[in-house]
Amino acid sequence: MVNKLRQKSHPIIDTARCTGCGRCVAVCCEHLLTLETSGFRKHAHLIRADRCALCRKCRAACPVSAISFPPAT
Repeated sequence: MVNKLRQKSHPIIDTARCTGCGRCVAVCCEHLLTLETSGFRKHAHLIRADRCALCRKCRAACPVSAISFPPAT
């Protein structure tokens, strides 16, 4: 059951809202987030959604609320 939850729940990053500050990258305990450059902007990028520990530290660290999680089913 936990594996199914992990597959369905992972951070969703709103790249239009993300400022590229890197706070989410710094707090990710699994080191799954990185910063990507797109044009002249940086934004957070999730590398391996299947390995997310669902700690939600990234969402708490984001100053602009660019990270969300889908509701649990």
